[in-house]
Amino acid sequence: MKKVSIINFKGGVGKTTLSFHLATHLAGQEKNVLLIDVDHQSSLSIVILGAPLWEKCVTEQRTVNRIFQSFCNRKVPMPGQEIIIKNAIGERGQYTNSKVLYSTLDFVSAQFELDDTEIDLASTTYGNANLSDWEKRTLLAHWLDHIGAQDHYDYVLFDCPPATKIVSQNALAASDSYIIPVIPDELSSRGVTHFRNLVHSKIDSKLAYLRSSAQVPPKDVPMNFVADTSLAGIVSFLVKHAGNARSGFTNIHTEQIAALRRTWGNDMIETIGMNYIAIPEALNAGLPIWKHGSNYKARRMMRLICEELKTRIDQ
Repeated sequence: MKKVSIINFKGGVGKTTLSFHLATHLAGQEKNVLLIDVDHQSSLSIVILGAPLWEKCVTEQRTVNRIFQSFCNRKVPMPGQEIIIKNAIGERGQYTNSKVLYSTLDFVSAQFELDDTEIDLASTTYGNANLSDWEKRTLLAHWLDHIGAQDHYDYVLFDCPPATKIVSQNALAASDSYIIPVIPDELSSRGVTHFRNLVHSKIDSKLAYLRSSAQVPPKDVPMNFVADTSLAGIVSFLVKHAGNARSGFTNIHTEQIAALRRTWGNDMIETIGMNYIAIPEALNAGLPIWKHGSNYKARRMMRLICEELKTRIDQ
């Protein structure tokens, strides 16, 4: 089983779009995929489930929030598989009359209140402070153990919020690798270096320190905890066209893509994610681009991005 976080500390860079397309691409290859929304904005949840089913999940408390509440409120037990929406797009079809697709794609929804729970996580401590900090950062890894995820899924994908708070740290602690989508402008390009250093020097290192200082015995370390999360790839995304330019991109995007390649080399995937309007239109319909519309270039581009990422994840 491979576990991957799609993450950047900035918002609006295409994390949800990439998470959705990568998950449906893998499921389309008959892989068993668990897609988890850990972003309180819940954009992916609404894309996958549609508003009526998402609201039903929130009302019934069948969301990822339950996992984190189990630490903040000891009266809330760690949930099991009941928070997973099996065949999520097919379930949505009961509400929208759409064709059932991707039966091997399961989903865990987020909800807006996850942002409140993040605040509660930061302020809640039980007993030994270091042990408490370790436990609150490995809740997702414990939950994956609890449901026996490795026996049911080939891939687990986390769509993370634009931050590196405790919820995001949970996703990284459970991930073998992470993917950074980035709009190639100067701010974002600088941010990639900052973010990668943050993952390795702060998040992974802090978890190692907490585990050691709290003297967590090996038997209590979740099987799905990953001590050193690697970078699977950086994806240039939402790149703007400029028809008269030799590269086909605007000047700033051409310059910044070149700068990213100089800095990151093979960590950058080859395919450039162009800013096609057809892609958000497909997401609004709850479908990947290759199941919606007739923009061949957009469909081929997203397929190539997903194929490159799958190759890197599987290594």
